[in-house]
Amino acid sequence: MQLLAGALLERPPGPKYTAELRFAELAPQAPLPKPGTLAKWRKKLPEGFELALRAPEACWKSKGGPLRQSPELDAGVSWLAEAADALEASMLVVRTSAEVTTGARDRERLREYFGRLERAEGRLVVWKPTGLWEPETVQSMARSLSAVGGIDAIDDPAPDTDVVYASLLAEGLRRSFSHAQLLEVLDKLQGSRAARAYVTVESGQSFREARLLQALSEGRE
Repeated sequence: MQLLAGALLERPPGPKYTAELRFAELAPQAPLPKPGTLAKWRKKLPEGFELALRAPEACWKSKGGPLRQSPELDAGVSWLAEAADALEASMLVVRTSAEVTTGARDRERLREYFGRLERAEGRLVVWKPTGLWEPETVQSMARSLSAVGGIDAIDDPAPDTDVVYASLLAEGLRRSFSHAQLLEVLDKLQGSRAARAYVTVESGQSFREARLLQALSEGRE
């Protein structure tokens, strides 16, 4: 299994980062950058560096609520397609909030929304919900969306899929990730059938922790 670890960033990484890691998840903040700006960001990155683009909230939620069609949501979906192309993103990550429930109406809205997303050749679409979704339900729903179901790298089991997209989120009592925890994550992912795994670290020490996880996966630690 090949593992790529990276940090969640608002802007593209600099030379120190790209010298150590080959992946990052970008979460641009409002006001959302124009595609031309994003294309310039891409050109500053080394060849082969992989980017995941996290969909800003405005791209999946409008004033009427999450996933509800509106001119604002149409504009958000259009920006998302142009932004992913400009960044040459390997993955598009849609992280929905707890407002998107497990109910039948929201499931249908999810299908309609994911059906509108442009699927460039080779680009994966990842769905990572929060709220009351059980891990097994996430994977089942993701398959119906033709998407990869994101997992919590600590709490969730590794799914039986070719590609795993995992998150290490420091929140609540979990403020950082120890060497032992990262080893457990690595063991879990290596024990899966996945050929490729991506891990996004979102913490106050995300670069250091992503670098350590990458080194562990390559036998350098």
